[in-house]
Amino acid sequence: MANSHDVAARRIAKKFGCRYRRDRSPDVKCPRIRVEVKSKASEIPKAQRQLAGVRGPSYIALPKREHPEALRRLSSRKTGLMNYQGKITKRSTRK
Repeated sequence: MANSHDVAARRIAKKFGCRYRRDRSPDVKCPRIRVEVKSKASEIPKAQRQLAGVRGPSYIALPKREHPEALRRLSSRKTGLMNYQGKITKRSTRK
């Protein structure tokens, strides 16, 4: 049985037309976007390390209940934020 991380990563990959690779980081890697899926806002520093060095827009996907804390933590960052359904809450400003 798949856990919520895998389900969310597959859903996001399908929405953006790419594949989820469980054994690679970031979790979802598309030609135009990179997404790291996490379950808690406290994991944002780890997610940012995993997204370091990638080119183009990058996002951290978190459950909706974690968004208030995540928005506070990401307020001065270029990394964007989305929920587990792929709906963008904060746009990435990375070029």
